[in-house]
Amino acid sequence: MTAATAMAAVLAVLAAALFVWSYGIYPPWITRRAARAAPVDGPGAPDSGSASSVEVLLSAADEETVIAARVRDLLAQAGVSRIAIGCDGSRDATAARAREAATIQAGGTRRPPDPPGVIPVRIVEFRERRGKAAVLNDLIRESTADLLVFTDANTRFDPGAVAALAGACAAPRVGAACGRLVFERAAGARETPESDFWDRETRLKEAEGRLGVCLGANGAIYAIRRELAAPLPPDTTSMDDFLIPVRVARQGWRIVFAGEAVAREDAARDVAAEAARRFRIGVGAGQVLRRERWLWDAGAHPTLTLAFASRKAARWLAPLCGILASCAALASPPPARWGGAAALGLLAVLALGLRRRPSLRGVGGRLYYFAVLNAVLALGVAAGLLGYSRPAWTRTARS
Repeated sequence: MTAATAMAAVLAVLAAALFVWSYGIYPPWITRRAARAAPVDGPGAPDSGSASSVEVLLSAADEETVIAARVRDLLAQAGVSRIAIGCDGSRDATAARAREAATIQAGGTRRPPDPPGVIPVRIVEFRERRGKAAVLNDLIRESTADLLVFTDANTRFDPGAVAALAGACAAPRVGAACGRLVFERAAGARETPESDFWDRETRLKEAEGRLGVCLGANGAIYAIRRELAAPLPPDTTSMDDFLIPVRVARQGWRIVFAGEAVAREDAARDVAAEAARRFRIGVGAGQVLRRERWLWDAGAHPTLTLAFASRKAARWLAPLCGILASCAALASPPPARWGGAAALGLLAVLALGLRRRPSLRGVGGRLYYFAVLNAVLALGVAAGLLGYSRPAWTRTARS
C-alpha cells in the first residue's frame, strides 16, 4: 500500500466515523441523556441578575425592503426597552426606512418625539461596510441594557418572543437563551428540504438546552446578559450567533433553549442561494476550529466539549475529510484512483447542477441537497482554516 493510499483510507474512515457519530449516534444519545436530566431552562425563580431592561440589537446592510416591517414588528413586542439598529455601510435607504418606521405609528400618524412609554430606536450609520461582527461589537459597547436580544432584518417575531427570552435568562446561572426559528416557504418559491433538516436541528438544540449547552444559537433570535458579552474578532464570518453564546458558556453560565420564543423567516429561495450561505458558515467554522481551541478542553467543561465536538466540529470536518480522501486517492494506484476520480467527478456534477436551481423533491432531492451543501461547507471550512475571512457579505436571497 502506498503512502497516498494509506492517507486516503485513513481520511475516508475518519470521514465515515464522524458522519455516523454526528448524524446517527449522537442525536438519540443526547436526547436520552437530556430526558433524564433536570431541566435548567424556564423562568423559574429569577436570580439577582434578572433583566430590568432589554435592548434588541440588529445589524443591517442593504435591507431597505424589509427593515421597516422589522422595526414595526419589534416595536410591537412586549418587554422591549429600546432598539438599536446598526446600518453597515448600506448603499440603499435602509437607515431612512428604519427612521420612518420608528416615527410613524400603526395608524399612519407621526408620533411625538420621545413620548412616555414609547420604545426609543437608536439608528447608527457606519459609512463603510465592515461586517456584522464589527457592527455588533459597537452596538454592544454602547448599550446599557441588562439583557441583549439579537436578531436579523428579515426575521419576524411571534408575540411574546422577547418576553420568553427574558424569562429564560432570568433562571439562575442562565447566561444566554436561544429561541426557536421556523422557516416558511412563500407561495411560488421552489421547494427545498431546508425546513425538514432545520426541524431536526431544533430538536437537538432542545436536548442540549436541557443540559445547559445549547450550542449554536441562530442569529434570528437569541439573548445574552450584557455583562457577559465578549468582543468578537472584527473579521468573524457568519459565526456571531455561535461565538457570542458559547463564550458565555466558557464563563460557567448555561445556554438554554427557549422554545416559546418563536421567530420566523422565509426559507432560502433555492438550493443555490442556500449554498452561498453555507459557504460563509464554513468559513466561520474554519475560523472557530483555528482560533477557539479552548473548546477542546474536556477537563474544564466536558459536556460543552462533547456537544461541540459531536454536533459542530464533526459535521464541519466530515465532508472535508471525505474530499481530502478523494484527492489523496488520485495519487494512488487503481482502483483507489478510480474511486477518488469518481467521487470528485460526482461532486463536480452536483456543483454544476446548482446553476439550474433544481426543485428538490423526494428522497433524491434530499440526498442532492444534503450532498451539495456539505461539499460547499467543506470548501468554506478549508478556506477558514487557511486564514480566509469574509466579514461582510450580500444577504441570502430568500423566497
